[in-house]
This record gives sequence, structure tokens and C-alpha cells, in this order.
Amino acid sequence: MNIPQNYLPVMPYLILKESKAFMGFTKIVFGAKEQLIVPGKKDTIMHGELKIHDAVIMFAQAGETWTEKTAGMYIYVTDVNNVYQKALENGATALMAPEKKEYGYSGGFEDPFGNHWWIVEG
Repeated sequence: MNIPQNYLPVMPYLILKESKAFMGFTKIVFGAKEQLIVPGKKDTIMHGELKIHDAVIMFAQAGETWTEKTAGMYIYVTDVNNVYQKALENGATALMAPEKKEYGYSGGFEDPFGNHWWIVEG
């Protein structure tokens, strides 16, 4: 198998109504870095790749050809409380307040774009 260096065997690919706003949200909340951004029409993103630690999330603007497809993601972070608070301050909705679980300190939220994020301290 020949997987390019900046990719993993499995990566989420989100189709979103507000591609640019999603990119901004992930940068603020998770410290995501742009790996590749291909601009689309009318200030949108035709294809985007964001890197959070070693993980890559691909995304694009929804439209007539490609309809919205959101996802649920499980992500390890260094500070659950900080990420959770940043998310809520930037338009996310609480799904589960941070608390100690059998698998670790965890919380969950829905971002303004319909994606669910389950964050766990790693």
C-alpha cells in the first residue's frame, strides 16, 4: 500500500454548508493547521484539508452536486475543559459536559455545522 506521507489510511471527508466558517472554528477550538486549501466559487472551499496533530480532516463546500454530510468524531486533546469552553464560545451546543468516565475525562459538543465532537483527555 502506498499512502502519501501527509495522509492516514482512513480520514473523514465532510461536506458542509459553511466550509470557510468550519475551517475557522477548527483553528480556534483545536488549533487545526491548513494542509491544503483549494478555493471554490463565491468565497467557499472546493477542497480543504486540516491537520489536528497527526490526523487529517478533509472537507468541502456543499452545493447542488454534493449535499451536506456531517460526522461524529472522537478526538484526544490535552485539555478537555479548555477545548469544550472554546467550542461553546464559538457557537457549539453542549452534548455532554466534561466529566470523568471509565475511559477518561471526556465531554461532547455539536459544532455550528452539525458535526458531533467527543473530546477525551489524552
